[in-house]
Amino acid sequence: MSSSESAASHEACEASASASEAEPLRIVLLGRTGTGRSSSGNTILGRSAFWADTSPCSVTTQCKRQTGTVNGRSISVIDTPGFFHTGLPPQEVMAEVGQCVVLSSPGPHAFLVTLQPGRFTQEERDTLEWIKATFGPGATRFIVVLFTWGDQLQGKCIKDFLEESHELLEFVSSCHGGYHVFDNSEQDKTAEFTQQVAQLLKKVDKIVADNGGGCYSNEMFKEAERAIKEAQEWILGQRGPQMESPQKEAEDREEQGPELETRRRREEEERKREEEEARKRAERLFWCELVSALGKGAAEGAGIMGKDKGKGKAVKKVKVVEKAAALAASPLSISSAAKAVGGAVREGSKVLYKHRKTFLR
Repeated sequence: MSSSESAASHEACEASASASEAEPLRIVLLGRTGTGRSSSGNTILGRSAFWADTSPCSVTTQCKRQTGTVNGRSISVIDTPGFFHTGLPPQEVMAEVGQCVVLSSPGPHAFLVTLQPGRFTQEERDTLEWIKATFGPGATRFIVVLFTWGDQLQGKCIKDFLEESHELLEFVSSCHGGYHVFDNSEQDKTAEFTQQVAQLLKKVDKIVADNGGGCYSNEMFKEAERAIKEAQEWILGQRGPQMESPQKEAEDREEQGPELETRRRREEEERKREEEEARKRAERLFWCELVSALGKGAAEGAGIMGKDKGKGKAVKKVKVVEKAAALAASPLSISSAAKAVGGAVREGSKVLYKHRKTFLR
């Protein structure tokens, strides 16, 4: 559906004829559901122009425009669905809220962002972020923060209330129209009602003057939409390479084909050859150490060499030769043979334990 068709589908109720030839002042109401947008529109126009009801469910589902005469001037007010709508998903709410720019063509002179005095919850934070995202950072030049149900302040100064929340104060300070307080319960009191509306309209007039008589245009809204789209594309672009990497690797393997397979086979063969050479070196070392250990153990068992006590003393070769000659000259006995074998087994088992990992491969 085109923008013109969408705008035509919205309810646009025109009230009393304008008492002035001047261009009507166009005001858009924005805010979280239940913050008194519709009631504020009724307060501005001085009549029940919008359906306002105390209900656990959101009442406004579409943008709606009402026009009236206030203090001799034409005022056009556009009510919008509330953020965190109880019956619509966020995407539909944001899309519908965007239609307020079309309904207020060539664009609104001011946005009134409604908040209630009370705890500044995560929903309020998210609402303000959604407004900035939907209309772009330039929208702050046209925003007045409107605190509804001002009687809930119970005598507290609005400045003191704002200073209790750094985030809220920061947002209000960024809005060129500042803030205003409405006591929607004062509609029956004509004097007070007229005064609070007149003060609000003065602030809106100042916004118009500060913006050189201009308004928030459809071009500005389209620019905000483009920025959102570009941000989404950038995010998808950042995720893209990670998502495509397995496919890219598969394509690379397919392109390299036989050449890659040949290289991998050559590398595997080289690895196996190196492992085989390392195994053979370990075996040669084992046999050398085993033979030496058997000889040493047999010699120690036969008494030719003394047992190494770990004191680092060198064994004198002369004494070893003398003991070997004496053993050779004496008759062989079972006792001496058993000692030689026992020594060989003892030292050989040490070598076997040392190289056990070689035989466990």
